[in-house]
Amino acid sequence: MKKLLFITVLLFLINDLSFAVIPQYTMKAENFIQTSANTVEFDINLLHTNSDSSVFEFAAGQYYFNFNAGISNGGGLIYSIVASDLPANLQPVNPIVYLIGGNMQLRLAVNSAPSPGNGYIISDTLQGTRVVRMKLETTAKAFDTQFLNLRWRNGPSNPVTRIYSFVDMAYTEITNSSSHLIDSLQNPLPVELTDFNSSVYANKVNLSWTTASEHNNKGFYIERNFSVNGSNSFEWISIGFIKGSGDLNTVTEYSFQDKDLMTGVYQYRLKQTDYNGLYEYFYLNNEVEILRPDNFKLSQNYPNPFNPSTNIEFTLPADGSVRLDLYDITGREVKNILSGNYSAGYYNVKINAEDLSGGIYFYRLIAGSFTSAKKMILLK
Repeated sequence: MKKLLFITVLLFLINDLSFAVIPQYTMKAENFIQTSANTVEFDINLLHTNSDSSVFEFAAGQYYFNFNAGISNGGGLIYSIVASDLPANLQPVNPIVYLIGGNMQLRLAVNSAPSPGNGYIISDTLQGTRVVRMKLETTAKAFDTQFLNLRWRNGPSNPVTRIYSFVDMAYTEITNSSSHLIDSLQNPLPVELTDFNSSVYANKVNLSWTTASEHNNKGFYIERNFSVNGSNSFEWISIGFIKGSGDLNTVTEYSFQDKDLMTGVYQYRLKQTDYNGLYEYFYLNNEVEILRPDNFKLSQNYPNPFNPSTNIEFTLPADGSVRLDLYDITGREVKNILSGNYSAGYYNVKINAEDLSGGIYFYRLIAGSFTSAKKMILLK
């Protein structure tokens, strides 16, 4: 009887131990995005990889990296937490940039461990659970054009990255350094820009820039900010896109023209984007001012001949009453294009002549004492 009881207890213990499977995982630093010229963000994601045979009740973790401090560009480096999917008590603490033995480290200290049953179940789908989203920034205007070269600290010398879980209610270290990964495309600075310049002609701004090298470069979004009549706008507006050269180690020149601008002061920047969605900003060092025109001017419409629409440009050196009318070949007014009080500046008006028959027409601008007329041809 005692022998039978012993065997029963032994089988129970063996059966109970069969459930004590150590959870396995991959932990990856990924989703690197440069949110400004001097700031980069990334996620640390934890994915449960043997959920069919174990439960991953996360208890605690500490996260350490080595990296290339040369990206600071002479500024101070700041490391901070942006967001986390974990409860507040399970999130890492005290993010710091640490210099030791000539090497720079990014450090996230371990959280206080909860009691068993109060941990967090790590996801086994998609990218897993976001342990934390981190931000690294330099106090310089922009990062230096160097690789971030982020590497997990996995030993042998402390401090190192460690992961803890509750296994059969016991606080257990399950660290597996071979499962600590970093997105291979984690360099926030894939393009080396050597020049970014501007020139102004009337109400047009010509932008030009040069790259010395490019890596995985999808292209450049051109963005603009402006101040008109003393009113400031803090919103950057995308006004165009120029395709990049992918991977290239030779000098490449690019250009873009911003047209039909109002009088005012403008700022420009390039949002360089790679094929993985990472981006960085390059700012034009100087502001660009569009001044009031010196003279009244009525330009020839374009296209001409046209069907059914065309554009008419005119300039006003002073505020005042303006009228623009369209006449047929007999001198009869067939359309008032615009009328009213207008501020000094540059104007581009699009007219649609679908309701008119083909032939020769004249348009006339009256602005104060200034009068000018030009001929246009409507083809139908």
